[in-house]
Amino acid sequence: MALRLSLLYVGVRCPQDLVSADSRLSIACVNTPDAIKSFKQRPDIVLMDPFVLDADVDSEKVRSWFDTFHVHNFKFSPAVFVIVPAETKKSVRLSLMSSGADQVVDWPLDTREIEVKAKGAIDKLHLEQTLFSKIGSLEKSFGYLDRFKRELKEVKDELLEDKSNLNTALKQIHQMSQERRRLKQSLLEIKTQMAADMEGFGRILYTLIRQRVELNRGHGERVGKIACFIATKMGLSQKQLEDLSKAGMLHETGLLFLSKDYIGEKVPGWGDADQDPDSSSTVYDQAMRVQFPVKGAELLSHCRGFEGAAAIIRCLNENVDGTGYPDGLKRRHIPLASRILAAADEMENLREKNGSFGIQNLLSELEPMIGSRLDPTVAGWLEKYAVLHLGGDTLKVRGVGVEQLKPGMTLSATLFTRTGTKLLPAGQTLNRQTIDKIIQYHRAYPVDETVYIKV
Repeated sequence: MALRLSLLYVGVRCPQDLVSADSRLSIACVNTPDAIKSFKQRPDIVLMDPFVLDADVDSEKVRSWFDTFHVHNFKFSPAVFVIVPAETKKSVRLSLMSSGADQVVDWPLDTREIEVKAKGAIDKLHLEQTLFSKIGSLEKSFGYLDRFKRELKEVKDELLEDKSNLNTALKQIHQMSQERRRLKQSLLEIKTQMAADMEGFGRILYTLIRQRVELNRGHGERVGKIACFIATKMGLSQKQLEDLSKAGMLHETGLLFLSKDYIGEKVPGWGDADQDPDSSSTVYDQAMRVQFPVKGAELLSHCRGFEGAAAIIRCLNENVDGTGYPDGLKRRHIPLASRILAAADEMENLREKNGSFGIQNLLSELEPMIGSRLDPTVAGWLEKYAVLHLGGDTLKVRGVGVEQLKPGMTLSATLFTRTGTKLLPAGQTLNRQTIDKIIQYHRAYPVDETVYIKV
C-alpha cells in the first residue's frame, strides 16, 4: 500500500517540484528550524538542507538543529532527513548520522528514495508508538501493582492486628470457658448439696411426722406411692411426680402443730361423722383438724425446693363438690395433683382405719366419696390401683376391653368415661342392657381402655 507523507522542508530552496511530481506527498517550507514551533501538526519527515548556503556546516550546528525538533512538544519526534550534495564524502554522511540524522539524502531529491527511506522511519514511528503504549500500560500495571502492594500491606497489617486481637479473645474465651466449667462444677456441687440437704430436711421432717403424728408407720410413703401411680397414668410430668411424692410424705406436716394428746386420739380423716368432739381439746386443735394442710403448706412454702409440694398440700382438704377447705374450690378449680393426693390419702385412711377390710369393702367405702369428696376420674384410677395392688390376687381380677364385655360379668372397679362421668359402680353385674349402655356411651365419650371384672 503506497505511503502518504507530510514533509517539512527547512532551508531556502523549497522543492515544490517534488510535490507536483507526486500527489502522495504534501510539503511545507520554512527557512529556519525555529519556525517549526508554529506548527500544530506533526510532519512525518523533516528535510533539513543545511548545506545550501554553507558548504562547511559542522556537526555541532546540525546537532543544534536536531535539538530544536526534539524539544518541540510533539509526543513523537519526526524523522530528520539531511539533504547533502551528491559529492558529499562518506565520512560526512556518517558524522551526520551519528549526530542524530535518521537518513541522509542527496540533492536533487528523488521521490522514490524519500519513500523508501521514509518507510523505515514510519516503521520506527510505529514501533515507538507501540513501545510507548506498552510502556504506558506497563507503568499503569506497575502503578496498580504498587497500589495492590500497599493495600496488601495494609490488609496484612490489619490481619496481624486481627490475629493479635483474636489470640487475645481466644485466651479470654479459654479463661472464660475454664471459669464457666469451674462455676458449672461448683453449681453442680451446690445443686447436689442442696438436693441432699432438701432430701435430708424432708427426711427429718418426715421422721418427726412418723414419730409424732402417723398412726400407722409408713402412711406418708404409701400415700406418695399411690399418688405417683395415679399421676403417672394421668400423664403428669416428672417434676410434678417429684413434688407429689414429697407432698405424699409430708402432707401431715400441719398436724405437728396439734397438741400431742389430741393427735393420739385423732381418727384418720378430717370429717368423720362419728368423731365426737372432745371437750378437752382446744378451739385451736379443733380448727387445726380442718386447716392443718394449710398450716403445713405455709411452713413448707418457706423451704426452698418444697414450694411445689406445699401448693399441692394446701388444697388437700378441698372437695370436688365445693364443700371443702380452705377456699371451697370445686372440681377443676382444685389442682389435679391435690385431687390425686386427696384420693390416695382417703384410700390409705380407709385401709388403716380397719385392717380387716377386704378389697371389696374398701371399694364400697370409696363409692360414696366419688363426686363429693373425690374426683371421679381420679377415683377411677384409684380403684384400679386397689384392684391391681391391694387385692387382685384374692379377687381374681382380669382386665378386658369394652368389646369383650359379656352378660354375667361383675365389675371389680367403678366404670367411668374419660371425662369423669360415672357409668356403673364396682360390684355391678352386667347384663345385655348395661353392656349396650356402656357401648353407647363409649362411642360418644370413650371409657377407659381396660375394664376390670371379677373372674
